[in-house]
Amino acid sequence: MITGAIKNKVDKIWTDIWAGGITNPLTVIEQLTYLMFIRSLDEKELETEELENLMGEKMEHIFPASSAGQSMRWSKFKNNDPRDIYDVMSQRVFPAIKNMKQGRLPDFDERGELVEIPDEDGTGAQSNTAFARYMEDAMFLIPTPQVLQKIITGLEDLYEHDIADLDMQGDLYEYMLGKLATAGQNGQFRTPKHIREMMVELMQPTPDDTICEIIIPSLIQGMGKIKKCALAV
Repeated sequence: MITGAIKNKVDKIWTDIWAGGITNPLTVIEQLTYLMFIRSLDEKELETEELENLMGEKMEHIFPASSAGQSMRWSKFKNNDPRDIYDVMSQRVFPAIKNMKQGRLPDFDERGELVEIPDEDGTGAQSNTAFARYMEDAMFLIPTPQVLQKIITGLEDLYEHDIADLDMQGDLYEYMLGKLATAGQNGQFRTPKHIREMMVELMQPTPDDTICEIIIPSLIQGMGKIKKCALAV
């Protein structure tokens, strides 16, 4: 449940973005989604490092071990000078997530050029994943270092003090989409964690299965019209 305090913090972040010149609400949500995803990558990396320390075994990492690779981590750049944060985000982090493959981010060479991750089978099939297709046209649109710093500071405060260890991503998206006059047409709500787990338990899907997701606009009102059927392998 989104409380008043959380709503106020989300509204503050939203206002900072609007004041920075991004007035299209869909663009605001899009840019916030990128930043939330970037932060989640570092959270996953921290979990991997903790497991490594506990188990004493080397594990697969998301971020390259180089200085350039480590500089892309949220925990490494979040407290830096705004201009440094902006440079890292625009020149490294964003290009890297657009070229993410096999759960890993690409590295950068001494000249700052991105080093692409080769496909495992050499056929280029890895580049045709859903993630790659969705990200190929993505753009980093935060206008200034100052605006970016305000957003990062606001998100960090929100995650650290209000929604730490809580499954509230779906609630956050619902609240943000609620700001749109056409929220039901511009996005879809994330299924809560306990419902997702129940569905997996019931269906027990395997990598060989094809999953069809059917989104119905309003069960309560009994509309019964299918809005969208998305096929994913």
